[in-house]
Amino acid sequence: MKSTEKIALITDAQRDERFAQARALARQGLHVVVAAPEWAKAVDAALRLQLEGLSAEALHLERRDATALTAAKQQIVRRHGHLDVVVDEAALAS
Repeated sequence: MKSTEKIALITDAQRDERFAQARALARQGLHVVVAAPEWAKAVDAALRLQLEGLSAEALHLERRDATALTAAKQQIVRRHGHLDVVVDEAALAS
């Protein structure tokens, strides 16, 4: 599904502050890809946003390293054609 809407990846979406960031971006009209180390928590976060009428999908991001994050970004680009925003703890720390 190639998209013209902006796409955001939010890692650690099971954490309250990250979920709030995902919600804020989705309310601004972005499609959010919420990633968590446990598939069930990623799905829960995506479904909670969808129940609010927001555009979201889940992504299982088991490992927390640069290789896994790069693979996740590539997967999103293949699916949507682009990735506009990444909210990741490592990115925030740098």
